[in-house]
Amino acid sequence: MKRNKITGILFFLVVLILLSCQSNQQIIQQFNTRTKQIQQQYAPDLSLNVFSVNLKKEQGNWVLTGETTVPEAEKAVVALTDSLLGSGKYENRLIRLPHPALGDSIYAIVTVSVAHLREHPAHAAQMVDQYILGRTLRLLKNKGGWYLVQTDYGYIGWMRRESFVRVDKAGVEAWKSAPRVRVTALFPLIYSRPSTAAEPVSDAVLNTLLRVEGTSGHWFRVALPDGRKGYLRRADAVPLKEDVVRGDLRQAIVRTARRMMGIPYLWGGNSSKANDCSGFTQTVFKANHIDLPRDARQQALVGDEVVPDSTFSNVLPGDLLFFGSKEKIVHVGISLGGTEYIHQSGMVHLNGFDPRSERFSPYRRKTLQKIMRVLP
Repeated sequence: MKRNKITGILFFLVVLILLSCQSNQQIIQQFNTRTKQIQQQYAPDLSLNVFSVNLKKEQGNWVLTGETTVPEAEKAVVALTDSLLGSGKYENRLIRLPHPALGDSIYAIVTVSVAHLREHPAHAAQMVDQYILGRTLRLLKNKGGWYLVQTDYGYIGWMRRESFVRVDKAGVEAWKSAPRVRVTALFPLIYSRPSTAAEPVSDAVLNTLLRVEGTSGHWFRVALPDGRKGYLRRADAVPLKEDVVRGDLRQAIVRTARRMMGIPYLWGGNSSKANDCSGFTQTVFKANHIDLPRDARQQALVGDEVVPDSTFSNVLPGDLLFFGSKEKIVHVGISLGGTEYIHQSGMVHLNGFDPRSERFSPYRRKTLQKIMRVLP
């Protein structure tokens, strides 16, 4: 009798444990399903937002962990967890980035000609983007000598600490309010003295921003964000107050693009040194005061769609051409007007849609998906 009673109790406890495990698993499944919906609603593009959350049990207690850059997503996840477990019935370790440990200094200014953004905090990790000298970043968190950063167009990646100077909001405003020049040459040098025979201080690329402290003959006296000073040829830059597009904007886009003929391809590249297809278009448009998103799939959502006629006669210089499949945009180029276009594929070069032309690319004609008009 006593043995039967013990056996019954053990059986009851096993059933309770199984039911508890089953209930816990159902809660986690519901959490995972609904957080996917929250991510789709508030952070659909993870190249532009951080969203990573988890609900688990630690030593018998529920714990919510993770991080996000989107305040609305944070609120939605907390509300979801409250509905599943009850308010105050779990430990909330969900962090909204920028990480509180960064304090007030959550901004940075790039101090090298081209800084790399990587997918993970390691030199061997894939490069996802580049950011150039004098441009400002938002810092999200750090891990050793690496920082998760966000560009002014929203792109996110890991960058080495040596690539930037860290500042607070006042530091960013001081940099932006100072007299500055924008580099218009593709890859000039900044010299220690006003002479091309002098020792270089740094190299630069198209669209670099530098503080200007005066002029000396044919030279600008400039300062870099980290305090280094030098001289840049006046022919290689223009003061921001005078930085306007002169003449036809469409032709200006084409001129800038053609100046990069032969520049090599680099996955994740986004400068006049080397670039990928969307890095090329973003750099060209940036040089003409037009901000585009980073990726081809993102750029394909900007502007008004143009349906080309049979001869492409209604396609204008500066229109963006997108290639891929109906499911996925994977490539972008810039129209020269009509059937010809310029794009980055192996190197910056020209192709066309006219079968009679030596520049005709059957593959590109077959995979053309849409044409977008960004320019007025």
